[in-house]
Amino acid sequence: MKVYQGDISKESLSLFVSDIGSGEFFSYVGHLVSLEQAISVLGLLSPDFIEVNGHIFWLPNAQQYDPQKFHLSGLVETESSMLEQSTSRRDVERYRNIFSINQFFSKWEDAPGRPVFKVGLSEEDYRLCHLFAEQVTRYWRRALSDAFPEKVFQFEIADDLLDEYGVCLTFWQS
Repeated sequence: MKVYQGDISKESLSLFVSDIGSGEFFSYVGHLVSLEQAISVLGLLSPDFIEVNGHIFWLPNAQQYDPQKFHLSGLVETESSMLEQSTSRRDVERYRNIFSINQFFSKWEDAPGRPVFKVGLSEEDYRLCHLFAEQVTRYWRRALSDAFPEKVFQFEIADDLLDEYGVCLTFWQS
């Protein structure tokens, strides 16, 4: 017998506040997540992308793209750790494609006994944010490859990226 485990370790369940489904994800999702919530997560894993003047950006809804509100400028960190504006494609994409994971979620499991570890999160939530960012990266990389097969993209997961706070991910064309 060969075993092919999924991409998310079952040990990550030990980071959850709830112990429902403590051995696998299916029980946890079946007990605590509605079908609408599950489909919403799948939608988040395959966002809309737009190409504007050779730049590639993700959007929650490409139908709401407004070129008047979407300037092709970004930020870059200087050697002295200051932020300055930049119009290079890499810097614009890296800045515009930031997704702040822990700022995105407005609902968190109540865990008053967990001390703050980093970027305002407990150690468990911090690790879960990184796990989520890694999985979003995996799916977005595939979606970008399908939409733009001739382009190569770089992803970055970091704390406090440019002017965003917390665990963030971003991408840009190589």
